[in-house]
Amino acid sequence: MTTNKLAILADDLKQQISTSFGAAAPYYDENAQVQREVANRLIASLQPWRDILPQGPIIELGCGTGFVTEGLAELYPKKEIQVTDLSEEMVAFCEQKFDQDNLKFRVQDAEDPPHEEPHYAMTISGFTPQWFKDPAQTLGRWLEATKPGGLLLASFPGNESFPEWKKKCEELGLPFTGNDLPDVEEMVIKMSVGPAQVDYYEDTVTQHYESARDFFRDLKKLGASTQRSGRSLTPKELSLLINHWDDSTEGDITVSYHAVFLAVKRDYDS
Repeated sequence: MTTNKLAILADDLKQQISTSFGAAAPYYDENAQVQREVANRLIASLQPWRDILPQGPIIELGCGTGFVTEGLAELYPKKEIQVTDLSEEMVAFCEQKFDQDNLKFRVQDAEDPPHEEPHYAMTISGFTPQWFKDPAQTLGRWLEATKPGGLLLASFPGNESFPEWKKKCEELGLPFTGNDLPDVEEMVIKMSVGPAQVDYYEDTVTQHYESARDFFRDLKKLGASTQRSGRSLTPKELSLLINHWDDSTEGDITVSYHAVFLAVKRDYDS
C-alpha cells in the first residue's frame, strides 16, 4: 500500500474518532464514570507539583467534556490553560461549560504538536494517549515542547484492560475486537530515553453493567467504539458473545480497566 493511501486511511480513522466523540458529548459528560474517576485521580496526583511548575502555559490534550479541565481551572485560576481536543464538538461543549478567562479553547490534533522548542509549563492528557498511533512517540514530542522543570502528566487504559471481555472471546474462539492499548513497560522505557524522570502508577478501575449488551452499548454511546484495526464481530457473533457472557456470570457484568498514570518531569540539564 502506498504512503498516500496509508495517509488517507489514517486521516479517515482520525475523522471517525473525532466524529464519534463529538456525537457522544452530551451522553459522555453525564455517563463517563471511569473517565471521570481517572481524571479526578490524575488531578489529585498533580497536587505536589502545584506550586513548582515553571513559567508558561499549560496545555491539555483531549479535553473531552472537561473532567481534567475542571481540576486544572481550580488549581491554576491565573495561569493560561490551553484546552484542546480533536473533536470540534467536544471543544465547543467544554467551552460552554466553563466561564474562566484563563482558559483558551481550540481544536488541536494532539499528534501534531505546535511547538518543537520548550514552551509549556505542563502538558496533561487524561484518557487520550491510547488513541494515538504511537503513544510514546507522541508524548515524547510533547515532552520536548515542555520546559525544563516542567511536567508531562497522562493517564490511559493499559494493555491489561478488559480481561473479562478477552476471556469470554477466548472461550468461544472469537477474536477480541477491542483496540490495542499501550504497553506500560514499553511506554516507560521509551519515555525514559531522554533527559527526564519517569514515574508511573497502575491500578484497576471496574465498572458494572446489568448485561454485556449494556457494556457494548455504553462504549458506542461514549464514542469509544471506533476500531483502529482488525475486523468487527458479525451481528451473530456479537449476539453469541453477549449471551455467553451473560449466561456465565451471576449478577452484574464486571468490566475492568487497567488504569495507568504517567508522570514525566523534564530535567533542567536538557
